[in-house]
This record gives sequence, C-alpha cells and structure tokens, in this order.
Amino acid sequence: MSEDKVQSAQMASEQPANAQESATNSQDQSIEPNVGELIAESKKYRARSQKVEAENAKLKKQIEDSRQKQLEEQQEWQTLAEERATRIAELEPIVESAKQQETAMRQELLNDFEEEDRETFGDLPFSKLKAVHGKIISSSETRVNVDNSVAKAPTNYGGYNNIVEMATKNPKEAEKWLAQNIPNYKPR
Repeated sequence: MSEDKVQSAQMASEQPANAQESATNSQDQSIEPNVGELIAESKKYRARSQKVEAENAKLKKQIEDSRQKQLEEQQEWQTLAEERATRIAELEPIVESAKQQETAMRQELLNDFEEEDRETFGDLPFSKLKAVHGKIISSSETRVNVDNSVAKAPTNYGGYNNIVEMATKNPKEAEKWLAQNIPNYKPR
C-alpha cells in the first residue's frame, strides 16, 4: 500500500506540470476504489485474527485439561490440590467483595421499604427482592396525591345558574366566559 503511494509520487514529480494535473486526477480516482479494497482486506484480516484467537484459547483449554487428566492418571493429587488451592485463594477476595456489594445493595433496597415490609421481604433472594422493590417502590413514587374535596364550579355565570343555561340562552357570552375561565379552551 505505501509502496504504491511512493511510486505514484515519484512518477508524478518526474512528469511536466500538465501531466502532473492529469496524474493527480487519476490518483484521486484510483484511491477511491482502493479504499473499499483496503476495508475489505482489513475485515478479512480481523476475522482471521479473531478465528485464530478463538482457536488459541480452545487449544490452551485443551492443553490444561489434558495436563490435569495426566496428573490425575499419575495420581499427583498433591500438585492438583495445590493448583486448585492457589486458584481458590485468587478467587476468594473477589467472592468476598461481591458478597459485600450484594449485602450493601440489599440493605439499600430494604431501607426503602417500611419496617413491616423489611421483615417480610428480607429473606427473599436478591434478584426477587430487586424485582419486588421495583414494583412496589416505583409504583408508590408515581402515585399522585389528589385532593378529595369536591371541586366547586364558579358561581358567576353572568346571572345564570350554570354554564349550560348560559350557553343555551346566550351562546356568545358563554364562549367568552369559557375562554376567560378555562385554560386551553378554544372557541368553535
């Protein structure tokens, strides 16, 4: 790829000025198809690389499995036990950290509940507790407190008892009253 560019540059510098312009135009035209080819080639190499990496991981796993089987066949239990003990020692801090995080998250979820609910839901597995929390707490947060008092309509209907009476007897006045007293009211 870089050799093509170097050769093209050398050829262009050797030709006269008019030839340089035509060479530049042809280079621009030849670069565009090369870009597509280069992208396709890059994708091909990436796919090949991913395939090789997957095969490499598979082979490493097979080698480790065969080594463990060989040790088991040779009854080198001590070596296997030591390797597994080392692996367990590596994983214990990770497991302990995960348990602490789960306990902290469990406590946060339980703190959102009322005392009675904490005792009721405290024994649930974390995934179920999280689901129950999502349903109960989020639904209670979306509740709207509504004033239970009866809405009172305005009593000033231009001398009429209600808006219906006003609309039937004086429609223009009713339209005017609605426009003034009802938000977002649009006259017909």
